[in-house]
Amino acid sequence: MGMENGEAGMAGLITFTSDFGTSEEWVGAVKGVILSVNPRAVIVDISHHIPPFDIGKGAFVLAAALPHMPRGVHLAVVDPGVGTRRLAVVLECARGDFLVGPDNGLLLPAAERLGGVSRAYFLENRDFFRHPVHPTFHARDLFAPVAAHLSLGVDPSEMGMAMEVEDLVPAPWGRAREGEGAVYASVIDVDRFGSLRLNAYPEQVERLGYQLGDRVMVGIGEGEMEVLLVSTFGEVEAGTPLLFEDSSGVMALGINGGSLASRTGSRPGDVVIIYGPADRGLAGG
Repeated sequence: MGMENGEAGMAGLITFTSDFGTSEEWVGAVKGVILSVNPRAVIVDISHHIPPFDIGKGAFVLAAALPHMPRGVHLAVVDPGVGTRRLAVVLECARGDFLVGPDNGLLLPAAERLGGVSRAYFLENRDFFRHPVHPTFHARDLFAPVAAHLSLGVDPSEMGMAMEVEDLVPAPWGRAREGEGAVYASVIDVDRFGSLRLNAYPEQVERLGYQLGDRVMVGIGEGEMEVLLVSTFGEVEAGTPLLFEDSSGVMALGINGGSLASRTGSRPGDVVIIYGPADRGLAGG
């Protein structure tokens, strides 16, 4: 089942995410190839300033952005394994979108936000590639023309063999673990303001028994700190740490007017423990 031309929000829309930056020719070259296949394509840049080779950051940005995009084709390239035996794939999501990029975990968090992967294909039909395919620029010569053909309604089954979803390289992170009266999370992203975005979700904090306005004890690295569970930074005094639901839908830790990452030295991959209230005296004003 391919996309029907004229279907609202799908025909011709291609989003593009990469770690290419904008000072080189790479982004422009990729867009040129897309437009040479589909001159009517509408290309939306999500970000090209993912730190080089940072699959985790790319996966987070993609997962945070795509639910707010119309259905379409989403091209994402953060590909330290370019030219190696890593697979090139297209994932069809339950919402009806197609994700195109390397099989290195980059696409899976976004696919989950779009309803999960319904079909997956290994890209091998060279009829849909640009020739010659340069070994260090698959974004231009492989992924871009594939994305453009998908935007024209070509079904991914024409582009290669079907894959089992379970055979895809796992996402860079999973969901925070719950148990022993706590949520055991990881830092999955540090935003530009120094807030720590976690792989924990609001319902996990609620299951611990907390409500907005409660004090929460968290463990970060070797230390612990008490934070306030609030909706926004302005609800606490300047310099006060807080736990809040980030606009991307995950729980995050920050400081009003400061950088929690700088204060704690935290980085992606670090463990953060959200402790449940030892007794109801810990929660509340």
